[in-house]
Amino acid sequence: MCLVILVLGISLIPAASASDIPSIPNVFQGKLITEGADVPEGTIISAYIDSKLVGLKTIETEGEYQLDVSGTEEDNGKKIVFKLGLVESPVSATYQHGASPVTLDLPFKGDFVPPVIESCYASPVYILNDGKDYSTVNAKVSDELSGVMSVTLDLTPIGGGVVSMTPEKGGIYTCNVDSTQAGEFKFTLTATDYFGNKITDSNSISITAVKENELIAKFGGADSSFSAEEIKNIVSDGKISSAVKYAILNIYYADGWDRI
Repeated sequence: MCLVILVLGISLIPAASASDIPSIPNVFQGKLITEGADVPEGTIISAYIDSKLVGLKTIETEGEYQLDVSGTEEDNGKKIVFKLGLVESPVSATYQHGASPVTLDLPFKGDFVPPVIESCYASPVYILNDGKDYSTVNAKVSDELSGVMSVTLDLTPIGGGVVSMTPEKGGIYTCNVDSTQAGEFKFTLTATDYFGNKITDSNSISITAVKENELIAKFGGADSSFSAEEIKNIVSDGKISSAVKYAILNIYYADGWDRI
């Protein structure tokens, strides 16, 4: 009797379908063979099946890679294309659902050295948060091998998006930034070359947007006012925008224009 109950109990457990079983990725690892220096850390390697992205990884060790390719059972037997940045390898592989890890060295021809951010900064540093006053971000970017494709600035900290900077002569890129939010903000600059190599700078570009009713607290003395000497220093400070300077002068001369 007990045996019958046990058998019946087992039969009530639903069998898992093939679609319920998690896909086991193909794992590929090996050397990255290029014509020049080893592929640097931070370069992106990716894999595609039928033009669909099935694997993406940042290189952690120069000249080497390990990549999980997550296809489906329907992809079994299909060709896997590997890309380093935007460059496709002439060596491919065949997807085998649930296969053991594979050692596969991948050759690539192209430029895998990222651009160089020679300088980047914001000027002026201090602006009003009125949405009209602005700071200009300047960056000098170079890429001797393949050339600079784009330079972008992430304005997420002030509620914006990623914007393209304007190319000028001599490898200079610029972007005007205004804000209606007050505070100190850092912005990330990203430079990309024509082979998809990228480099970022998240520390060099800082802008402080100040409310007009907080100018005394920000730039005034301990007595919550401006002295003639402080005004002189503020006027000559290149980090402070003209709009901020005029607003401070209006505060300073509010009691009469005879204050020299």
